[in-house]
Amino acid sequence: MEIETQLGYRTETGRKRRERTRYKLIEAAARLVAHQGADSATIDDFAREAKVARGTFYNYFPTREDLLEALWAHVGHVPFHRIQQAITVFDDPAKRIVATMHLVAHHADEDSIWGWLLLSMSGLSQVNVDLRAYPTPDLKLGLQSGRFSFNDLTSARDLVVSAVRAMLRARLEQRASDAYVADLARMLLLALGVREPEASELSMDPSPIT
Repeated sequence: MEIETQLGYRTETGRKRRERTRYKLIEAAARLVAHQGADSATIDDFAREAKVARGTFYNYFPTREDLLEALWAHVGHVPFHRIQQAITVFDDPAKRIVATMHLVAHHADEDSIWGWLLLSMSGLSQVNVDLRAYPTPDLKLGLQSGRFSFNDLTSARDLVVSAVRAMLRARLEQRASDAYVADLARMLLLALGVREPEASELSMDPSPIT
């Protein structure tokens, strides 16, 4: 019985040590990606930042892309998902698209590392899937209801995602005031077929929302 207890203790200790090392690599990736982008950071950079050997890196992540996917899952996805949950208080798809833009700006103000991660990793497969997926239901609803007017869903989706990315970069570089965000949202609504003066009225920050 004592031997079994010791084996169980060692197994649990080993599991916790592996979890700590894995999380150390994810934290190191967050720092590097936030400062130099996802494209330029190498496996050697990640290992050096985490203070582990290159071989240790491969024990946890077969490729750098696997580490970046884990980084998005641990650090980036949850806030983005919460933003999508928050905008469900609005029935109007136009207002939800505007609210997303403002909430992304506010969250980047509170957590600039998250903002830089989202921007730097937006070309990564899972991140790109999440970004391209979020406006799709509202665009479909807006088109079906006559709220929006466009010929191609993919081009409309790319327009929305590109606008959010442009806003996020400007915000992180402190070039985007709240008025900038609102005006970009207004122009986006106009491009989607919402007319003035309603586009200007809807483009204002709808916060606070929960």
